Amino acid sequence: MGFLESLEITSSGGFLLLGFFVGMIHAFESDHLAAISTLATDNKKQLVLRGAVWGLGHTTTLLILSTAVVLFSFVLTEAGAAALEFAVGIMLVILGADVLRRMRKQKLHVHVHSHGDHTSHIHIHSHEAKAATHSHTADDHAHTAGFPLKALSIGLVHGAAGSAAIIVLAAASAGSAYVALGYVALVGVGSVLGMALLSAVISLPLGMVPKNIKWLNVTARLAIAAVAIAFGATIMLETGTQAWGLF
Repeated sequence: MGFLESLEITSSGGFLLLGFFVGMIHAFESDHLAAISTLATDNKKQLVLRGAVWGLGHTTTLLILSTAVVLFSFVLTEAGAAALEFAVGIMLVILGADVLRRMRKQKLHVHVHSHGDHTSHIHIHSHEAKAATHSHTADDHAHTAGFPLKALSIGLVHGAAGSAAIIVLAAASAGSAYVALGYVALVGVGSVLGMALLSAVISLPLGMVPKNIKWLNVTARLAIAAVAIAFGATIMLETGTQAWGLF
């Protein structure tokens, strides 16, 4: 994304258009991918909605920050920016742990079966469906989901951290407060569309995993949890010293 911000834009229209593309590319950053993956669901439309709502939360915080910078000369210090990044790291660790919590709630576990020829294999499955009170199994249908507040909260945190601070500084250099805020707004629009697109892309391989192959579903969830926790821990290690004097 840095190469886009370094381009020399000679018109307000070009600067605003740049904001849209910056937002699109910003959505595909690795920590965003890790976060939205933890919200994965079998419902493709619901996952895309969660991605778009993530972008909405991201835009909300970004607009608040940029308004403070452009109109009220708010200064985000390096320590403050590092603290916001640290918060993202904590959030990713929590999201990864929540994936593991949901797996435990679904009572996913391992059985090792032995056969007459003395070979054995591992079988992973869940008894959650057997505990259901209705006649359908857990995978027979999807319940109607409400507004994805969790995705909104993740977007709010992400909007305040990382490259968002760079975007705010770039907007502040626009020369006009209205152009600056318009730039940030288009960054937000780009992030909404970019995150919705990213969610659609994520849903493709997830949708190809057969629901009845439990071990494959478990492996995918474990991988998502591990990646989120690893990214979160890395961010915390990288920013802890500058933010809080840790590590």
